[in-house]
Amino acid sequence: MSWRRQAPVLSRVSPRGLLDGISAAVGFHAGAHAEVSTALKRRYRALDAVLTDSGTSALTLALRKIVRPGGTVAYPAYGCIDLTTAALGAGVRVRLYDVDPATLSPDLDSVRAVISRGVDAIVVAHLYGYPADIKGLARIAADHEIPVIEDAAQGAGGTLSGALLGSIGDVSILSFGRGKGTTAGAGGALLVRTPELAEWASRERSVLASGSNGGTAVVSLVAQRLLTHPYLYRLPSSIPGLRLGEMVYRAPQSPRAMSAAGAAVLRWALRDDPRQISSRQERANTLLARLSGSSRVKAICPITGGESGYLRFALIDIRDSLTPSVDLGARRGYPMTLEQHPQLAPLLAAGERAGSGSKLLRDRLFTVPTHFQVNDDDLARVAEWLGRPSPDLSMLVPAT
Repeated sequence: MSWRRQAPVLSRVSPRGLLDGISAAVGFHAGAHAEVSTALKRRYRALDAVLTDSGTSALTLALRKIVRPGGTVAYPAYGCIDLTTAALGAGVRVRLYDVDPATLSPDLDSVRAVISRGVDAIVVAHLYGYPADIKGLARIAADHEIPVIEDAAQGAGGTLSGALLGSIGDVSILSFGRGKGTTAGAGGALLVRTPELAEWASRERSVLASGSNGGTAVVSLVAQRLLTHPYLYRLPSSIPGLRLGEMVYRAPQSPRAMSAAGAAVLRWALRDDPRQISSRQERANTLLARLSGSSRVKAICPITGGESGYLRFALIDIRDSLTPSVDLGARRGYPMTLEQHPQLAPLLAAGERAGSGSKLLRDRLFTVPTHFQVNDDDLARVAEWLGRPSPDLSMLVPAT
């Protein structure tokens, strides 16, 4: 048995960022909000950025603004349970469209069908860093004058036609939680790109309740930095009560502003983003080479014109024969479609069901870590887990 055990997802946090976060949490350092907001507006080509305590809070605010009271939003039938939390927090009804299991992108025929059933807005979510076809979906929605919300909480540096995920929709959502590509321990952002929405965002920021000092999130980041080393991660991952890597429902909370500590950490995390994205893509390319010709699994492929940021490397278990590997950080995807979330049942429009693509993802999707702790030996162990021989690493060409 190898003592190496990989966390399913992990983002690098700089010591300087942690020190600034601790200083901000105890009141010795503040003022990072304005710098972070400016950096996000520049990077994601937004007119304004509202920093929130979580990506879920940002999505809740967007739904409250864009969907009329008692209105209906279209969600992908396969996605994060935080979609359910946001719908509950906004008090909106939900319809479902299907997801293409080959690309993790919306099934556009299913999008047309859900529009015909009646919706006031559509949320499109990028999963695991893979780009969803928000441009194709937006063209369909525009014909019916239906607004689109881009959920880039898992965008992780992916791109579509050269545009960074999170920079495409009139309204975009980012998340900086511990399981995201860029982390501040907690926090999110609501980005807007029209003058009308920018005016609303400015007013919303001025009345948004203050967040906590962020001390708990920074402590968690310090613990993460220490305990996610592959030779130490076996300790926390063996404690069931921590529910590491599991899908956990969190009840809606009133949206609040990002903490001072979160903003201080995020300022440094944003600077390290390009290096992390490149590192994840290089490992993903290595995995793609290893999977070439496999009869057991099929790698998820980004849509035409898209490039994944590979928050995690996603694949389909063709034969339904794989067993999750805790040591490798190889996990199944979300274990339920949205219609199966009991918390969403009161808001789900009658007759809404997950399509075949979403069900296949629920039953056959696996994800493998690509973060900076994963080394060549770990990739060889993944190949062994997949039941394939490990090729000579010297024959693989790194990503450029």
